[in-house]
Amino acid sequence: MAIADNVVTYSSYGSDTLQSFACGKAAMGDVTAICPVYCGFQHRRIELIMIDETDGSADMINIWQLGITAASTIMIDNAGAITVPTTLGPTVLDNSTGEGFTIPANQTGGVNADSIYWIAWR
Repeated sequence: MAIADNVVTYSSYGSDTLQSFACGKAAMGDVTAICPVYCGFQHRRIELIMIDETDGSADMINIWQLGITAASTIMIDNAGAITVPTTLGPTVLDNSTGEGFTIPANQTGGVNADSIYWIAWR
């Protein structure tokens, strides 16, 4: 499935007195377009976990925290290297477009992951 065809709504939701969260999976394939994720709230933290089911070469974790510039991210690759790119991270959706965020095209710097798992905390 091309990511352009994949608009995601939360697939699991939980809460307690300290925090609320939503999580799900965005099927990837050829990463050619932005994928919106509607989790139902404005979040304070997002983690994107990219899985390369073929050989692991595209495995990666991206972290966005409230206060980090939109589209910036803390990126940890499959070798453990940490970088802070300013163009590959999620962008928060405002209330006019739906509460959630976008997974950008070419999320892994041009290397396609087979699946992206995500979790967002309120």
